[in-house]
Formats: sequence, structure tokens, C-alpha cells
Amino acid sequence: CRAASRAAQMLLSEMSTRDFEPRSTWLGKAPGGRDPRQHEYSPIQQNDCLGELLENLFNHGLMVWVFLPIFAGMQWMVPMLRPTCESGYSNYSLLIVALVVGHHLAAESRSWAAARGLISRPEKTIMHQLGVIGRRRRLLVLGLLEDLDIYTDLMFPFIAYSCDAKITERWLQSWSEVPTIGHPLVRIFRHLRFWGFSGLGVAAACMGGIFGLSRLMLYRNDYRKKGIEGMHSEIGVECTPRSPTRLTGEEFFSLARFSDIALMPSLADLCQEMAEQRRWIFASKEEEGGALNRTRAQTDAIFGKVTAHGLQLAELLDEAARERVDRAQQVYFVILLLGRTLVGNALQLWLQSSFFELGYENLGREAHVKLVIGMAISVLHLCVRCFASFSKLGCFSLPFVVINVVVMAWSIAKIGYAFTCPQHVWNLSTGCVDIAHSVPIV
Repeated sequence: CRAASRAAQMLLSEMSTRDFEPRSTWLGKAPGGRDPRQHEYSPIQQNDCLGELLENLFNHGLMVWVFLPIFAGMQWMVPMLRPTCESGYSNYSLLIVALVVGHHLAAESRSWAAARGLISRPEKTIMHQLGVIGRRRRLLVLGLLEDLDIYTDLMFPFIAYSCDAKITERWLQSWSEVPTIGHPLVRIFRHLRFWGFSGLGVAAACMGGIFGLSRLMLYRNDYRKKGIEGMHSEIGVECTPRSPTRLTGEEFFSLARFSDIALMPSLADLCQEMAEQRRWIFASKEEEGGALNRTRAQTDAIFGKVTAHGLQLAELLDEAARERVDRAQQVYFVILLLGRTLVGNALQLWLQSSFFELGYENLGREAHVKLVIGMAISVLHLCVRCFASFSKLGCFSLPFVVINVVVMAWSIAKIGYAFTCPQHVWNLSTGCVDIAHSVPIV
């Protein structure tokens, strides 16, 4: 008892002396002389973390959108790796894809650590409660599958070229059955061929990826030269002394877009949620009455004297910042649905499903299996992205979601009717096509 009493007295005396000392003397200071309690809500060394994040995203984007297309083109020059109509792409080429997947795992791990350095400790707790941390593993697997999906899309025009003698003729005959627009399109497709049309679709997806990669490179170079504070001063972002390098919601949506370019949906999900958190910024609004005006507006709303919009304007929030983040969110999801989803997934799925039915009798079993795997991955990505966009934007995203869903349903129907139609070819406007008795192509 005596020892416990003595220890309690020493603790009380120590606490009493601390109460009269500056906090920095008994708490200790963070690197750079900053008070750790004062900066608990502001991350430290954001410039370094942002540079690390952008560097890793750019490196993997370079692997996907530059290295893989070059590797796909070089395979046509090597007889052993050249894709065929019987087996599709070479199994030996999957060793290079495995190296890309390994690079993805390493880059994602470093990028995730850097992204966590951009948010404060309370925000990390919020991300955990929202399930962002728990979704990381599932989204990481989705990103790895997307690496494989990009490779199968890149190899598809070469496989179509190896089957061109049989595929293009059936393709032209199926289009000749389409009323009104069928014959004009046949005249164009006769010169373009099926493999050429598929190549244009893949080239459009690659150009979108390269364009996004160039934007990422410019963004990275600007932050290397100016830092976060320099960029903020250039675009007119107001910085407080406590958090001079605090990223805005628009910047987090930019990082989410760059994460999509690097095929890292786990990073994109984290940046999306952080952007939504940065939508809510405190504003005292003292010139309008501040907290007293807010309380008065809440009371008037109960008696119907103030509309819901008026009550929202009375909240102590920066409405201009919230509207900017809302616009950035809409732009982000529209680009995602029209660019990566429609061109990169839905269009490729439609082309591959057409190839599946046109080459049903000519493709080998191994080529069929590889083609089905690629189409299944595309369907998975379409479902995940359309659901995520609709859950975030609601009715605003409905037209874009409907376009993607219609193309996906059309493609799935083509695959299903390939098993039931006598000639394995089905059109949306004419149903099953009888290739043997179709109108000759003039």
C-alpha cells in the first residue's frame, strides 16, 4: 500500500508540472518541429508519398500500355509464338504475362503504402469502417485479371487474322441479312475484313490507355517540379497553415483515374472514397450569422418556413468546394463508363462473341477455352464497373450504364445462340442466320 501511495503521489506531481509546461516540451515534437497533436489530422510528408504513388502507377501503366502491345506485335514475327486458329495465342507467352502480374503485385503494394501516407489517422479509421480496406484483396484480384484481359484483347486481332479466310466470309454474309444498313456496311467491311475491324477496336482501347498514361506523366512531372503547395498556389487552392499540402477532392479523383489507367482498382476505390470525404469542408459563415443562423434555419425548417435547399445552404459547409467535388465525381465516372468500360470491355466483348459464333466450327478446343476465359473476365469487369457507377451517381449514370448493359446482353445472346442456331450465327434484327442460303455478296 505504501509503494502504491508513493507511486500515485509521484504521478500527480508529474502531471501538475506538465500542466504548466508548453505542450511541445512534454509531448515531444514531430520531425520538422511540428506538434504531433496539432497535426494529427494532417498527414506528414505528403509530397514524398504522392511522388512515390505517381511513380509506381506510371511504371505499371508503362508495362501494360507500351510493353504488352509491343510484345503482342513481336509474337507474329516468331513462328513458335505466332497465334493460330486452332490454339489461339501461345502458352509460352503466358510466362511474360506472369512477369507483368508479378510487377503488378509489387507496384500495387508500394502504391497502397504511399496512398495511405496521403491520408490522416482519423481518415484511415473512416476508410476501415467504410470497408475500403476489406475490399482491397478482392479488387487486387480484379486488377490481376484485368492484366490478363488486356493481353487477350491485344492478341485477338492476330488470332482473327489467322482465321480470316473462313471468318470474314461468314461475317459479311451475316451482315448482308440485316435490313437497310446491311449491304452498305458489307461494302465497307469487305475491304476492312474482320481482323482489321477488330484491330481498330483494340487500337482505340490502346490509344485511350496511352493518352491517360501521358496525362499521368505530365501530372507526375508537375508535382516533381512544384510540389503540392506550388500546384495549389498555381490553381488557386486556399491552404491553411495547419495543412498546407492537403489534397483536394478533385485531386483524389485524378489519382483514381490514374489508378484505373494502371489497372489498380484497389487504389482507385481508396481514392474515390477519400475524394468523397473531402467533399465536406467546414466554413464558419460568420457574415451570414454562423452557427446561430444554422440553428434558426433548422427551427424554421420544422415549421415549414425554410425549404430543404435553404437549410442545406445554412449548414456550416463550403458549398463551392462540395459542388466542385460533385462535378469531378461525375466527370470521373462518365470517363470510366464511356472509355475504359464501353471501349475497353463492352466493344471487345461484342467483337469476341461475334468471332466465337462465326468460328464455332473452325476454332480448336484450346482456342475456344481461351476465348471464353477472356469474355468472362470482360463480363466481370462490366458488371463491377456499372454497379459501382450506378451506386455512386444514381440516375445520372443510368444512360451510360444502359448502353454498356445492352452491349453486354447482346454479346451474351450471341454466345448462347451459337449453340442453338443451325449455322451458329445469330443477328439481333434477323435471328438465326442461314449462311448456306444467304443472299450472295455482290
